[in-house]
Amino acid sequence: MKNTMLKTIGTMALAILMLTMFTQISVFAQELITEETSDEQTQEEDAATRRSNSRRLEGSWNHQVSRLNCATGAVLGTFQAMFTFNGGGTFWEAGTNTSPTLRSSSHGLWSYDSNRRYTTSFQFFRFNADGTHAGRQIVRQQIRLSNDGNSYTATATAQVLNAAGNVIANNCSAGTATRFE
Repeated sequence: MKNTMLKTIGTMALAILMLTMFTQISVFAQELITEETSDEQTQEEDAATRRSNSRRLEGSWNHQVSRLNCATGAVLGTFQAMFTFNGGGTFWEAGTNTSPTLRSSSHGLWSYDSNRRYTTSFQFFRFNADGTHAGRQIVRQQIRLSNDGNSYTATATAQVLNAAGNVIANNCSAGTATRFE
């Protein structure tokens, strides 16, 4: 009878011990999963916010460019351009400041920075009057989108390079744009 009683007590003690061990593991695992889910949710929310803000610039824009004297800020001339911001961060531009026989359309990249601010980098090829390659121009631009998302202001700097890739001039500009619909 003592053996039966000891076996019963031992079995119950083992059952309680096992129950306690699995309960602790279960609680720990639940806490760990909750923390990982929280971090993942935060990252997903941040990514969703960035995608949403990025999409605000996507589309085509009528852009009015003012070429500036970099030292004084004086306006040297104005021209129109068409900017297209594609999903995924690619960019296309065509400007009216130079004849299409003297320059190509521009191709480049754009990205969302923060708080309705964006950055673009693009380039186009330049040609001489006889059609030979003259070099290229690289433009880096900062954009500030309006609250309603239908207009923006921009400032830019540009490097003009000769056919050998040497910088032969630096230019500055400012611009305003409205969404093309």
